[in-house]
Amino acid sequence: MSRPTLLIVDGPGGPTPEWYLPRLCPHYDVHILRRPSGNPAADERRWRPVDSWCRSFFAREGGDLIDAIVAYAKLHDADGIVAFSEIPVVEAHTAADMLGLPGNPRESLAALRNKRAQRERLQAAGAPVPRFAEVRTLEEFEEALAQVGVPAVLKPVVGAGSMATYAVGSGTEVDALWREACRAYTADPRAAGLPRFILEQRLIGSQWYPDPRYGDYVSVESIVSHGEISHLAVTDKLPLSHPFRENGGMQPSVLPADRLAEIKKCATVAIEAIGITDSAVHTELKLTAEGPTVIEVNCRIGGSIAELLHLSAGYDYVQSIAAVATGRPLPPPPAPHRYAAYFIPQPPDRPVVLTKVPTTDEILAIPGVQDTLLPHAVGTLLSPERGSVNYLAWVTAAADRPQQLFDCLDLLNAPDLFAHRSPDRDGGSSGATPAHGGSTDDR
Repeated sequence: MSRPTLLIVDGPGGPTPEWYLPRLCPHYDVHILRRPSGNPAADERRWRPVDSWCRSFFAREGGDLIDAIVAYAKLHDADGIVAFSEIPVVEAHTAADMLGLPGNPRESLAALRNKRAQRERLQAAGAPVPRFAEVRTLEEFEEALAQVGVPAVLKPVVGAGSMATYAVGSGTEVDALWREACRAYTADPRAAGLPRFILEQRLIGSQWYPDPRYGDYVSVESIVSHGEISHLAVTDKLPLSHPFRENGGMQPSVLPADRLAEIKKCATVAIEAIGITDSAVHTELKLTAEGPTVIEVNCRIGGSIAELLHLSAGYDYVQSIAAVATGRPLPPPPAPHRYAAYFIPQPPDRPVVLTKVPTTDEILAIPGVQDTLLPHAVGTLLSPERGSVNYLAWVTAAADRPQQLFDCLDLLNAPDLFAHRSPDRDGGSSGATPAHGGSTDDR
């Protein structure tokens, strides 16, 4: 019996080829369309194992990605199309819809890429969402502030990874912030077209956990096949670093069953409002005193979720997504037997130059650590405007108890593990300091 042909549109983020190819190639005739990230060194690391596993080709720079996907899928008679990365996922679903393959319907796709369109769909369905307004000019920014109020958050309508995202308060200098937001967005290689932002009410979180080391938001990881929604896990999150940088998450959730039911119900309403029918879904929810409120909905795997489900429950998430994309039966739902986490140690909220970076072996020697990525070498300038790509390390860990994972996190945040200096005009050192700063200003 021949294997189904699976076309994977690969870009930055999500499970790497090193992770998914050994799991998919025995069951599918895998082809990869490589979508460059703009960082050749990172792409080379990511795609190093591809040629030894399957056939692949590069999307032509400047060409239409949807046209490239459709043409290649037709040429090789693809049975399904998958994108694990947030960057090309909407194009992959658009191509699947054009070819009559399983995927989300085209009318839902605008709301999966455009934050304004998403908020409008959620609001129309009665899902709890913050107040919002689209912003394209300084004048519209000022009008939106009057409508939305403060505190608020300014973020791109089309963006990824907390890029060009800013807190807005009563003392914010509106003109200066608007210029900075437009400059940061335009300079980012992930930008899509002219600067367009959404200003939305900043939600006030409530502490749903007895342990203050947990944050005030969660994500729900789901699979939707033929419109049937299966919630696989709720991921507890760590508190954000200023202004909106993620520090990691842990699963399975330690929240009580009634709280989890409330969270999953809200996620279901959001998924149905967007019109998602066939894909993975990553839904982020703010935990407020009034209940969970939708932050955003994405039709892709959340960062490190595939690894966490594997570590905590032996569940193969990439096999599930491939099954959805090719119309095959789904595996049984995950049954967790231990805890897993991903940690993203963050530098200070200001530009810094790294002066000390641990080795991979040093990170792997920390109890509980399963894998790590150290993306930046000594001498790298880290700038907070780049959002979530500005991290010091990405680490996955597993343990029998949540406390053991927090012990692991404490070691990752040790003040002597990373160090940095402030950049100066002549490139000289202005004094090395621990990368976590040793104070609350740096966390």
